[in-house]
Amino acid sequence: MPRCSLVTDVEVLINSKDTELVFHTNSLNVSLRGIELSCDDGLIQAILAQKAYPHVCKIIFKLSGYSKALEIKTQVVTHRRLSQHNYQLILLFNNMSKRLHEKLLNELASFRVTEMNAEQRSAIAI
Repeated sequence: MPRCSLVTDVEVLINSKDTELVFHTNSLNVSLRGIELSCDDGLIQAILAQKAYPHVCKIIFKLSGYSKALEIKTQVVTHRRLSQHNYQLILLFNNMSKRLHEKLLNELASFRVTEMNAEQRSAIAI
């Protein structure tokens, strides 16, 4: 299934030295397997400071049409620096419950890919 554009608020929670750090950012797109976030260097530094590998975090976000936020454990796949303080972060969903997977599948099924070429993918909700 392709990635679908999804711009929504996302909370990223990272365990660090007996405390939980919370970062607020935005998603760029989502698929059944993962999510891409727009973030700053503070979040990237907190992720890279984790001693365990692969790096993990928990995210909380809402899908349109759902009042309850989704809380998903994720694994960091990669990050890319876009400018001095701006990054793209790609997270893979881990251990998603069947119910949560079905909610996400239903939401993504409501997207229709309107244009896809080698340089850009865009989708709109129908």
